[in-house]
Amino acid sequence: MNQLIQKTELDNGVTVITDYMPEAYSATVGAWIPRGSRHEKESLNGLSHFYEHLVFKGTENRSSLEIVRELEDLGGSLDAYTTRQETGFYAQVSKEDVFTALDVVGDLLMNPLFDESELEKERKVIIEEIKSYDDIAEERVGDLFNELHFNGCGLAMPIAGTLKSVKSITPENLLDYRRQVIEDLPIYVCAAGNVKHQEIVDQCENIFQKKKKGNITFPLSYKANRGLKVISKQELQQSSLYLGTSFLKAELPKEFRFAFSIFNVSMGSGMSSRLFQKIREENGLAYSIFSMADSYKDCYSWGVSLATTPKRLEKATGLIQKEIDLFLKEGFFPGELERTKQNIIGAMKINADSTDKRTLRLAEQQLHLGHYCSMQEIEDGINSVSKEQVIEMTRLVLKNDFWTAAVVQPATAKTPTALNEIRF
Repeated sequence: MNQLIQKTELDNGVTVITDYMPEAYSATVGAWIPRGSRHEKESLNGLSHFYEHLVFKGTENRSSLEIVRELEDLGGSLDAYTTRQETGFYAQVSKEDVFTALDVVGDLLMNPLFDESELEKERKVIIEEIKSYDDIAEERVGDLFNELHFNGCGLAMPIAGTLKSVKSITPENLLDYRRQVIEDLPIYVCAAGNVKHQEIVDQCENIFQKKKKGNITFPLSYKANRGLKVISKQELQQSSLYLGTSFLKAELPKEFRFAFSIFNVSMGSGMSSRLFQKIREENGLAYSIFSMADSYKDCYSWGVSLATTPKRLEKATGLIQKEIDLFLKEGFFPGELERTKQNIIGAMKINADSTDKRTLRLAEQQLHLGHYCSMQEIEDGINSVSKEQVIEMTRLVLKNDFWTAAVVQPATAKTPTALNEIRF
């Protein structure tokens, strides 16, 4: 491991990972648990997200206001998020206040109070959050894709849950979740900035005294489906499309992992990408178009998202197919591979100046890979990829029968017939 990166595993199931940045004036510290929406029962979908919300309503040591004011009075910030695989809580503060930040984060995980009146108020908040996602076509179409493509496994379920499932979550369900956090689940504490590893370890031993080392595991299930799913809404003016597929990591040789990142950036990440140039700049068919690569514990998902006037969707879809086909058949344009590599490496180095980006990277690598990859390892891995490897990788994982299209469109719109026939 990099000499500036240190890792200590405590006897109680807490793992501490720090990234020492001696010139930094700030520090970011957080705690992550490896549980998200894919690990939930369908009847309790949204439980992790509900828990993430509810811990901010008060702990044994702090009121709801005191939780946020303690760090904001120092100029810091406190945030949390839930994904399909993990739930995280993190704070960014000046380097002098990192122990206060860690105490607040630890308090959220170890000592939350679930007052029933606060629970019911937060349930209403989450219901409004779900409704807001349903009203935003670009948000809804992503969940719609997952619902169809991953139907039959946990990845199909929305992170925030459904109106039905959130209404069914009981105080007992949340108390059991708290028990699992304290007794069964591992906790990963990550920090980056001008922080000393042993001091963070010592504080964690104190903050997480009641933590027990459990052995709970969540079996991962994966299922991919083919198909088209459409939702029509009267008030919309545009059609939003998400077109994508997925594949198991076991199907992708280890040396191809960086090739996948290169393909994604080249195809649809940024204004110079192929899809942005083809769809927006050359044809004026959409304001926003991009590709997205999602990494899960056991699989990757890749897709393209755009929004456009319904009558333009068929042409845009055809051009997306042609651009992917062109890459599969002919590979990179002259100089494109080198530019894409530099794009990825340059973005990584820019993010390296940020304590929150580096803390999140520590957590993501631990949760997804189980180990840390240094910037030099990543740079060397990116630079070692050949154009032949990228082409071979795309042909290996994109030529499958599990392409899924999701569309949220105006009630009067016609769905392009081409979306039923997508194959590469």
